[in-house]
Amino acid sequence: MMTEQALRMYFQMAGVDHGYGQVDARYSPFKEFKVQWQRGKGRADFQVSDYLDGAEDDVVRDFAYALMDRVTSGGGSDPYPPRLRQWMASPSFVHRNQSTYVRRSRNIRRTPEGERLDLREAYDRLEGMGLVKKDLEAYLTWTSQPNIRRVGYCSVLMKVIAISSALDQDDVPRFVSDYVLYHELLHLSSGMDPQAMRHGPEFRRMERMHPDWRDAEDWLRRIASRRM
Repeated sequence: MMTEQALRMYFQMAGVDHGYGQVDARYSPFKEFKVQWQRGKGRADFQVSDYLDGAEDDVVRDFAYALMDRVTSGGGSDPYPPRLRQWMASPSFVHRNQSTYVRRSRNIRRTPEGERLDLREAYDRLEGMGLVKKDLEAYLTWTSQPNIRRVGYCSVLMKVIAISSALDQDDVPRFVSDYVLYHELLHLSSGMDPQAMRHGPEFRRMERMHPDWRDAEDWLRRIASRRM
């Protein structure tokens, strides 16, 4: 396990190599995997997501050096080196951190069962149509509040998908929430691909493989305008 003392050691090593005489690093219970830092003349202070706790030494070392590169260059460099990406994509990362992420998340019911619809059944329908392959690590839930601007959310890193309870209504066709779930599952299956995150052409092509995509998009616009 990567203790906070070891975390500090690797960040201090990276800091010295980048010209910093004083570097401190500690774990913080952020909801998302992220790092916050402050720096001054010859010093830098890092608050690192405690999701990193448990990583191998070489993963933390690579991350520390990548972050120091980013800090000293003023941004632009990739803060997620290959070994870190590989570790975050591993089943062990999800098994270790998903429940913590869910516990820290607000506005979710923490259940796939809605008032009218069950997201597990929607997942089965999508799999039955050949649109997705079942990911047993995926965590599906409805939101507590009926979001209308963000009807779906996916944490690719934690494999958590939340669908707005605004779609779990008697007057909303079932295919609308199915389509939104399909959209988020596409993100999940694409992993940390930047093109998928930006809804690039290939992502849109796959999205439109859903037979009801056009009607679902019309319904989503209607729901947004009606509730506003």
